[in-house]
Amino acid sequence: MPGPGGGDLARLRQLNERTVLRVVREAGRPRVAEIVAASGLGRTVVEEVLQSLAGRGWLVEEPAAVTGRGRPARAWRFRAEAGHVAGLDIGAHGVRAVVADLSGHVLATVHERTTPALTRQKRLRTAGAALDTCLSEAGAPAPWALGVGTTGQVDATGRVTHCNAIPGWTGLDLAAHFRAATAPALVVVDNDSQLAALAEHRRGAAVGVGDLVLMQAGLRTGMAMILDGRLRRGSHGAAGDLSLLRGVAWEAAIEHLHRCPDVPADVPGVDRAERAFAEARAGRPRARTAVRRYVRAMAVAAATAVSVVDPALLVVGGAFSRSADLICEPLAEELSRLCSSVPEIRASTLGAECAALGGVALALDGIDRRLLADSRGRLPDLGVNSL
Repeated sequence: MPGPGGGDLARLRQLNERTVLRVVREAGRPRVAEIVAASGLGRTVVEEVLQSLAGRGWLVEEPAAVTGRGRPARAWRFRAEAGHVAGLDIGAHGVRAVVADLSGHVLATVHERTTPALTRQKRLRTAGAALDTCLSEAGAPAPWALGVGTTGQVDATGRVTHCNAIPGWTGLDLAAHFRAATAPALVVVDNDSQLAALAEHRRGAAVGVGDLVLMQAGLRTGMAMILDGRLRRGSHGAAGDLSLLRGVAWEAAIEHLHRCPDVPADVPGVDRAERAFAEARAGRPRARTAVRRYVRAMAVAAATAVSVVDPALLVVGGAFSRSADLICEPLAEELSRLCSSVPEIRASTLGAECAALGGVALALDGIDRRLLADSRGRLPDLGVNSL
């Protein structure tokens, strides 16, 4: 039979490159023998691919730890510092930016407060300025990819299809805006609660958990689900959105904290909920009652998702996860009255940054799809920070 043609050989080399690169990224600092075993490729092929990827800036050869006599085996490392990604969380009350390397290691974070009344253009300028400041603090040029989280429903193209928290936000094409404003190679956009769940699953309280529900508790509320290890957005990006279900008292729950009698009248509205938690922690009865009422209202919404999904884990995320000591136990009690089975409840380990960190995860996923899943082209040289 005739041997493979030039096109077939080129595609085979491209597949081998992606296989070896994936093995090195996942393993950390593997030796050649470990790469051969994990990839299923022959040693000669692996050696050739390693040299090619190193010459084009993807990998670095490093001395391995000496474990005995003789010449130490060579180890290889993915050059995570070769590029950068960024995550943005744009909400009614603030904007957060995170810059990370290609392994997801966070290099810088920036937080800017806003108000719900801020105009669309001013909010977008604030988000852009926060991103620029974060990139500057990280010492990073333009990111390879940007993941943006926002309150409201987002379609597959990156357009906000519904948002009642930010005036003028519905209909905004966030993906197009940031492609034009920052010109990274890739812009991906999703709902902030969806991204918070993704971050908790990748690097937070839910690592290794297949089925989970995230309850985003903060100045705005939200919910998202990971099923079988995958984020579930739904057909229209609205999975977990309970904002229009009046019976669950989802949007009004925070008013129990805002109206807490133990919070002085001169405390600004944006800080009243956190002050109510502080007063409850100090043992003030009326504050503890306000927190319990807040949890009871949130539990109805959580029970709706828990009863449908039957997750192994419920994560309390968002800014109020800092007060998990006051939320988790009464939440479990309320769920025990409402659900036939109660999942384990954990507080977020990422706190208020979880949606921005989810943007980082979304950006990295986009790079993986473009570089590693697509075998139609040769991996580019990394002489420039772009795809």
